[in-house]
Amino acid sequence: MIMEDKIHSEVLYDKINQLNKQAWELRVNDSLQAHTLSKEAIDLAENINYIRGKAEGYRTFAFSLIRLAKYHEALEYCEKSFPLFESLNDLDGQSSIYGYYGIINRSLGNYAASLEYLFKFLELSQQTGNREAESLSCYHLGITYKYLGDYETALTYLLKGMSTTQPEFTTYSMSKGLSLKQIGAIYFETGDLTNALDYYHQSLILTKKTGDKWGEAGCLDSIGVIHLKLSEHDKALEFCSLALTISQSVGDKKGQSNALFHLGDIYKELAEYNKALKHGADSLAMRRDIEDKKGQAEILLFLADLRSKKSFSEQPDPQVFELLNEALQSGQEIKSLDLLAKIHLSYYEACKHSNNYREALTHIERYISLSKEIHTDALNQKIQNLEISHKVEKSRKDAEIYRVRNVELANLYEESKRQKEEIQITLVELKATQSQLIQSEKMASLGELTAGIAHEIKNPLNFVNNFSELNKELLIELNEEIEKGNIEDVKAIARNVIDNEEKINHHGKRADAIVKGMLQHSQASTGQKELTNINKLADEYLRLAYHGIRAKNKDFNATLKSDFEESIDKINIIPQDIGRVLLNLYNNAFYATNERKKQNGNDYEPTVTVSTSRSRSIGEGRGEVIIKVADNGNGIPQEIIDKIFQPFFTTKPPGQGTGLGLSLSYDIIKAHGGELKAETKEGSFSEFQFSLPVLEST
Repeated sequence: MIMEDKIHSEVLYDKINQLNKQAWELRVNDSLQAHTLSKEAIDLAENINYIRGKAEGYRTFAFSLIRLAKYHEALEYCEKSFPLFESLNDLDGQSSIYGYYGIINRSLGNYAASLEYLFKFLELSQQTGNREAESLSCYHLGITYKYLGDYETALTYLLKGMSTTQPEFTTYSMSKGLSLKQIGAIYFETGDLTNALDYYHQSLILTKKTGDKWGEAGCLDSIGVIHLKLSEHDKALEFCSLALTISQSVGDKKGQSNALFHLGDIYKELAEYNKALKHGADSLAMRRDIEDKKGQAEILLFLADLRSKKSFSEQPDPQVFELLNEALQSGQEIKSLDLLAKIHLSYYEACKHSNNYREALTHIERYISLSKEIHTDALNQKIQNLEISHKVEKSRKDAEIYRVRNVELANLYEESKRQKEEIQITLVELKATQSQLIQSEKMASLGELTAGIAHEIKNPLNFVNNFSELNKELLIELNEEIEKGNIEDVKAIARNVIDNEEKINHHGKRADAIVKGMLQHSQASTGQKELTNINKLADEYLRLAYHGIRAKNKDFNATLKSDFEESIDKINIIPQDIGRVLLNLYNNAFYATNERKKQNGNDYEPTVTVSTSRSRSIGEGRGEVIIKVADNGNGIPQEIIDKIFQPFFTTKPPGQGTGLGLSLSYDIIKAHGGELKAETKEGSFSEFQFSLPVLEST
């Protein structure tokens, strides 16, 4: 009898382990099936109190609940799972639960807790050497920082996550695909729809490859929204419809409601109001089903607006007020100020249309009051976000960065206390505009570098492809000569193959070096100085900037000249920051010569020159390296020469420049202890010169 019980228990253990294994492997591609299998494993494991079976079952079940947007339920199962993994001393299990805690808290709006748990996820994954988990932790840190509006830190972690894992891991493509999608979202939020579309398409390829239907649907829906923004309605309908179909196939109700809402928005733009109403109503039903209160209010407001547009009578459709009233109740229930403001504005429009001016006045006054409250809350949220970032990064930054962050935070607090309500609103708008412009400037630089690097990498890849094809032909010929017994010819062909392989290896390493350089350039500055070959850096960025502008304007050509003092040794600088300065100066030079080319035609040859030299005359054992960037463009008018380093000052037409490039460059050089200045002659040339101090022994 004892033997029979033991055998029965072992059979149950095996069955539970198998169920948990299948559920874990299916958690991404088929979350609903993973939900079912893990629940079966939990029931069996609880009956025999099998600790390992319960721990793993709870973990996978929590993941499936997160996928279904049931965050509070997911939290309960995480809390059941974590102590069991602790009792088993299973660090990988604990690590994954920390990750789920981070996701759940982010979804519930608790970003400070999200970062705290995600950094624990990162630390444990690094401790255990689990590269897949480390990659995912970086990915989720990137998302949370994106929610905080810290796009630069978000990009740093997303790129780190992409470079941490390796292609041999099963989740490599999934992790990379998710990161590419988030980078696309950052581009979208900064208004760069072209790059956003590119990254979403890259993500779509990888999500298809891994079978991640949830991720695939999300990419398709996002691509559809971009095409709607571009007024490409046919493409928008195609992608959002595909997203809806896939979301339906995997039971993703949140994805379905989003796709239906966006399809309704497309039909609204096309003035097909009946279709828009149907899709909006279907989305509303779905959001009610998943108890998405905010989503319900958004759809109700959307439907009310549609009813207003659909009505051609003097009086608005009575259903407009019914929908607005329900939306108002939902908005008040969840205390969403931004939604309430929009609802009161729609009420104002509807009341004005029905000549109920007294009621219209009430709603417009409420709208104005809420708008002021929103602006005040936005300032408080920005302060809170600064506190969150400061708290989390405190243990990861050196003492100087602590000091700067604390000073910035203290100043922001003092400023907020002194300001009245109107000044607070103005300050929030100004901060938001500056942040967007600086991010746009950085994104533009990254895009130009990428275009230049794409051109640079093309040559070595062509060599690799060509020599590979040639070796294929030689090997076929080698086999033929072996068959004929022509040993000398065989040896000659073999030598050719070896020579070609060496060339393939050489150009492969060259391509690898370019890719590593690209990753280095795309990463945010670490703030750490490194010994750097300034001649090589100046030459590299000159070529990348030139290829970048050529990628945007195929007709543009320029003569590039360089005069580097070879005796200059490596100097101690922050290479990413000095690279950004060089890129700004080169881009301005190419812009100036291109503008003059448009005026003078073929009689003019655009020329950009870069030179380096060393001076040994600034005392106390110190010298300086001087870098000059000159162009033969139209020059800068004397009346504005004193303004060019001011933030937001630009001579370029609206939409072609932020006016931050030279201002940021000036600050970077000043932070390095150097000086940036300009010499110019209107109608003839411009020359920018900056100095970098170095020790005489360097």
